[in-house]
Amino acid sequence: MKREDLRVPDAQADLYLVGLGIGGFDRRSVEVDNLLKSAQKVLHLTAFDADLRRLSAGDVVDLEQVYGTGSDPRQAYQEMATQALLAGVDARGKGYACFLTYGHPLFLVDSGWWIEQAAAEYGITVKAIPATSFLDSLLIDLGARFDRAVQSYEANVFFRYQIQPDIRFPVVLSQFGSFGVGRLRQRDNLYGRLAPLTRRLRDLYPTDRPVAAVLSAWRADMAPQIAHTTVGEIDTLASSSHSGMSLYIGGSEEWTRSRRNSILYPRPA
Repeated sequence: MKREDLRVPDAQADLYLVGLGIGGFDRRSVEVDNLLKSAQKVLHLTAFDADLRRLSAGDVVDLEQVYGTGSDPRQAYQEMATQALLAGVDARGKGYACFLTYGHPLFLVDSGWWIEQAAAEYGITVKAIPATSFLDSLLIDLGARFDRAVQSYEANVFFRYQIQPDIRFPVVLSQFGSFGVGRLRQRDNLYGRLAPLTRRLRDLYPTDRPVAAVLSAWRADMAPQIAHTTVGEIDTLASSSHSGMSLYIGGSEEWTRSRRNSILYPRPA
């Protein structure tokens, strides 16, 4: 139940949707740290099982086994959502549970949206906790200014619905590396799979328009990996694509850091 008086803090939820943030375990917020320490159960699909077991006083369940059971991603995400909902039911009246993912708990996380939609049916309250998303990291790692205007689409949606972007402003295509993937752990010809999307981008943009494929770091010991090219040479990015990689396409009206700085801090005559 949402609070009506904003001066009164939210009541405790039965299930919290928690994102560690892109960058990994060390980027968790103070709020998340406190939640994880006292949760009755923490269900997660991350590489931080050992860290979570050291932090949390409750049960920690690694959902990798659920994720790796079959090849249908929708079935895997639905099963994880169901397990999280049941953990919330078990915790109701005694405490709370946490469902933990990388990045933001809702942005590009289908399980999080399904959990929110099904909460009333299970008779529990669910609350999502803000966290760093891939867009936050992209803004910092890439160094391109798109905080004034940016068009953001999931790559498959962009292609399926034949989106006509305004090419004056930057476009971010999330899940570029996963474009055309129909099953988990898919092994295929990257060039052939990405070709329909890259061909469409060549039809939309001038050949010299800059693009970058960005793999955001999900662990503290990783650095972001960025491959730069142009729309005319976009197929060269296939060899460096990775599941979850984002594609950035520059705009003709884009403000870069160098342009911004030359305006705000002109060199002395």
